[in-house]
Amino acid sequence: MPENDSADSCQWRVTVYKELVRRVNNLFSSFLSDYCCNCQQVINRLPEAQDESFDLVEGVYPGCCHRGAGDIFRLEGEPSERSHLVPEIIDGLQLERKLLTQGFAADGCGGTYVLRRYRDNTLNKGAHCQYFTDTGCSLGVLKGPLCINFICPPMRSDLMQVCAGKNLELVGPEHDFLYIYRSLAIISYDHREKVMQEMANLKQRVADFSNCCRQFLAEKNSSSLYEYFNQ
Repeated sequence: MPENDSADSCQWRVTVYKELVRRVNNLFSSFLSDYCCNCQQVINRLPEAQDESFDLVEGVYPGCCHRGAGDIFRLEGEPSERSHLVPEIIDGLQLERKLLTQGFAADGCGGTYVLRRYRDNTLNKGAHCQYFTDTGCSLGVLKGPLCINFICPPMRSDLMQVCAGKNLELVGPEHDFLYIYRSLAIISYDHREKVMQEMANLKQRVADFSNCCRQFLAEKNSSSLYEYFNQ
């Protein structure tokens, strides 16, 4: 049981968790979603892309949103006793997800896709996250930690340039964007006062990051980070 919580008083943690996800979602929508929408073009910048390039033959390529990704609640790098979202948050998310998916068509989510790899012409089939649709993720603020923690190497490289000379610590590692796992562990396990302080800190980090992006775009006279770095 987290600090200072009773069994029936954890709903506030679910509310705070969803607020954190909302802030990260808004950040992606404002500056980074084009990278995800154009995932194939972005990952072609990777050194190994020449050997592993592929064509999409069937379906929608989901980028990072592969089968099971939304249901992973680990907090990588945190101490073992804080290495997952607290069960009360997981239970709250799962309950709301169940209500959300009741309205989905039977074939509306969790489809498959087929890729043809250039180097040997083989076909490879993959599966979407069960909450992934043709128009993207359906979870909104109900996303899991793995949905908001990762930025691919090309995106991170670009963001390090965006924040250069300002605050490189804002970006964080590829697998821990904005050092989000630390925030999620605090939300899960610490007392309310510390949770509220961490949310204030996160709000400031997001604001600082957004300001870096806006300033960079203004300096480069560009409307999109993706277009500036990938065209």
